[in-house]
This record gives sequence, C-alpha cells and structure tokens, in this order.
Amino acid sequence: MTSAEIEKIIIETLTTLQAGCGEPPQSISSATKPLDELGFFDSLLAIETTLSLEQKLKCKCPDDNAFFDKDNGKILAIAEIAARFAKIQGKAA
Repeated sequence: MTSAEIEKIIIETLTTLQAGCGEPPQSISSATKPLDELGFFDSLLAIETTLSLEQKLKCKCPDDNAFFDKDNGKILAIAEIAARFAKIQGKAA
C-alpha cells in the first residue's frame, strides 16, 4: 500500500472520529498534525486510533502512538504517519 493510500485511510478514520465527537468540523489534510491541531484528538484517542489503523492496515506499529515520534519528541503530520506505516508494511512484505 502506498503512503497516499494510507494517508487517505488515516484521514477517513479521523474524519469519522471527528463527526462523532460533536465538535465543529475542521479541515483534515496530509499536513494536519492531529495531536496539535484537532481539538477532539488527545493522546488516549491517539493510542486507540493507532490500534484501529494497525487492524485496517494489517501491520504492527512499533510504538503505542503512531501520532508522536518518541525518539525526537515530535508531533507528526498525517503524511509522516502514513510514511511510517508504509515503511512498516514494506518490512513486513
């Protein structure tokens, strides 16, 4: 699966979560940093969403939270998250 296909799945997942939270909709793109820019999205939801994405993408993320880079202490954008998942899938293939 390509990074672009994975980005689409991440954005669809976040859009669905956003619709269910009752907050006003925000634009979500590949440049969006969910932990920083989406008011409804917190660290607990990031862990739950990571597990959901692992199931959808049929791969295991080495971290509990795919939305945060523990090594660099950096909040990740959707494009960066997708690239990480694509890399994981590449190793598994």
